Amino acid sequence: MGLGLARYSYAPLQPALVAAGWFTKGGAALLAAANLGGYFFGALLGAGLAKRISSTVLLRGAMLVTALSFLACADRSLPFSWFFVWRAASGFTGGLIMVVATTTVLAHVEPAKRGFVSQMSLFGLSLGVVCAGAVVPLVLHRGLTAAWIVLGVLALVLTAATWSIWPPHTPHIPHAARAGRDHGHPHEHETGSVHLFYIQYGLAAFAFMPHMIFLVDYIARDLGRGLSTGSHFYLVFAAGSVVGPFLLGYVSARIGIRPTLRVGLPILGVAVLLPLLSTSVLSLAASCFLAGLCMPGLVSTFLARSQELAEGDLHRHRVIWGRATATIAVWQAVDAFVMAYLISRTQAAYTVLFVVAVASAALAFALDFVPAGRRTTRVAAGAR
Repeated sequence: MGLGLARYSYAPLQPALVAAGWFTKGGAALLAAANLGGYFFGALLGAGLAKRISSTVLLRGAMLVTALSFLACADRSLPFSWFFVWRAASGFTGGLIMVVATTTVLAHVEPAKRGFVSQMSLFGLSLGVVCAGAVVPLVLHRGLTAAWIVLGVLALVLTAATWSIWPPHTPHIPHAARAGRDHGHPHEHETGSVHLFYIQYGLAAFAFMPHMIFLVDYIARDLGRGLSTGSHFYLVFAAGSVVGPFLLGYVSARIGIRPTLRVGLPILGVAVLLPLLSTSVLSLAASCFLAGLCMPGLVSTFLARSQELAEGDLHRHRVIWGRATATIAVWQAVDAFVMAYLISRTQAAYTVLFVVAVASAALAFALDFVPAGRRTTRVAAGAR
């Protein structure tokens, strides 16, 4: 809901919106950027809102707004600003769900199973990508209004299906731990390892951008292969995303989380490098599958890594994961706004994007070998 639909379902819609004359190419890219901007604020504010509002109420509300955001975009006659606001709103709810949902559930899971649950939670991202890749092309022949409505109805069905199964309350926190957390220290410490984690995760997420947001538009319009072909490649991407959480989850259980990152990041680098080397069907298919495999697979591995860094403190885990999610949202939103500008002015925009993505994946891999030590910095308690 929060990622697969609220964010990634727009990828197969984007070129269709341009082809049907709903928006210009730059305008459609700007809506993608609005979604990423909203995602940043949702991720940034999610942990704080969850301290003040019941997580159950928060998640139900976020899912309802996500569903309404699709239905609100079904009328072509509305102004661009209307679409911009609703795409930003779906990004906000997506970021909030990303931060709050998994950490809420993990609070009710016994410690021995938290690693597995945190990694499998990202399988929902895969399901959303599959739904977007399969459903949107099937209904586009009936028009974009029908596509928006179908996505909205699907989101409402998912909201109804999960309405009563969210945990009804937050688990009891021992008094001593609660007192120390709320009153004992005005600051919390973050190690150099945590700060390095933020940068590494941000770089990896930047490398996801070409396939995550612009894949269908790149193949359909820039390569001139049409919307149908672009949608087929998106399904290859979706197939990889189904495999990713299971494969990298299995690998991390065998060799550990950090070694898994050292395996996955080079694969991501190869995925974004392939379109620069060749745009043949085989090269593009391999690129799409590998990128799909890495996206939820690596995100779930980074989620498990953030849990390691939190050292068993569930509140701190929510804070670290929320800040990490907000960090990648900033990187991706800036990139999307820049791409919206470049797309409207140059034919080489996607080449630039792939080059930067390759460099980002390479740098993320290199940073995993930097010894962060135990350097600490103080972070204001209000930022928690």
